[in-house]
Amino acid sequence: MQRRYAAQRNIARHFALGIALTGLMLTFLAAVLLVFPYKLAANPEVQGELLYDLLGSLEYQDDGRFSPVDDPVMQQNLKTLTTQKRLNGREGVAYILNVRNGMVVWQSAPVRAELGVVAVDDTYTMQFKQTPTHQLAVQNFWLKAAGNARVEFRMVVALPIH
Repeated sequence: MQRRYAAQRNIARHFALGIALTGLMLTFLAAVLLVFPYKLAANPEVQGELLYDLLGSLEYQDDGRFSPVDDPVMQQNLKTLTTQKRLNGREGVAYILNVRNGMVVWQSAPVRAELGVVAVDDTYTMQFKQTPTHQLAVQNFWLKAAGNARVEFRMVVALPIH
């Protein structure tokens, strides 16, 4: 009789240990996802979506620059997006460059993060590059300006690696 109870107690201990270890693993996973979300932000898929979300909130002006869409809700969404993704210039940054003259025609922060020199192709497919401090998503695009002149731009979203 006593052997049967001893076997049941061992099964109960193993079951409790399994539950405790599973709970511990789930707690660790939740902590990693909540404490280190910026590592997930450097994922190329997420970064590509971020690039398109930012570009969708901007419109081209006659002076050759980009500005937020003239809608208070979209402007608030753009501000929230740049704040949440830490595109403040100290950690990460997003900007649009006029390819022809090298001028920045829009940026997410008054101060641009130092990215270093990165070789970018002139293709129109999204490119993912890396510097020692940042993961970059780069998208080249063009628009027809007044007089049917084709103006080429490059949008860069740089998120910190660490």
